[in-house]
Amino acid sequence: MNKTKIIHELTNLLARALRHKIGFIVNPNEIYAQKYVKDSEILMKEAQKIAIKENWNSYDKVKIKEELNRKLKLELEKKDFLDNRKFEIMDDEVGKALSFLSLK
Repeated sequence: MNKTKIIHELTNLLARALRHKIGFIVNPNEIYAQKYVKDSEILMKEAQKIAIKENWNSYDKVKIKEELNRKLKLELEKKDFLDNRKFEIMDDEVGKALSFLSLK
């Protein structure tokens, strides 16, 4: 698989993981909140497996961040039942996730 496809796969996983994590953060008392946290952790572990297989240069890291921001924003826009704070914490959560994966 070429790097472009790997970046797409990685950002898809990360967007879903962060959507779940943000869903938990903004609505922690909802029925689905605990499930969202577990799903987020599982998806982050899958993303980590993908991320460590590649040698990422600075261009790749910028591309990953841009694509992740775009995909996560689209994911969050679809979830209108989530509090609008979701957009306020989005950048912070993206930064944490990229740091966790050594992609920052």
